[in-house]
Amino acid sequence: MGEKAENGESFEVLYATLEEKARQLEEGGLTLEESVKTYEEGADIALKLRALLDKAELRVRELDTKLGEREPAVEEEQALYDPEFEGTAYDDDA
Repeated sequence: MGEKAENGESFEVLYATLEEKARQLEEGGLTLEESVKTYEEGADIALKLRALLDKAELRVRELDTKLGEREPAVEEEQALYDPEFEGTAYDDDA
């Protein structure tokens, strides 16, 4: 299940809202007061997005740590050269 902001909005909804605020500012046509208010709203949304990203990053790091604690299911071994396979489909130069 996706992370939600404190107000219950998803990352995707918040991001779309931030994009809309940016579009409004880029288009122009707003009064100074409207521009400042829109910018403040966008900054607030950006903080919420950052908090959600921080939570997601922490979850990924915790999973990486858990995975790092397990022993690998398959161990790597160095391949040895075997002249018997030279000139066959197993030969890299063939």
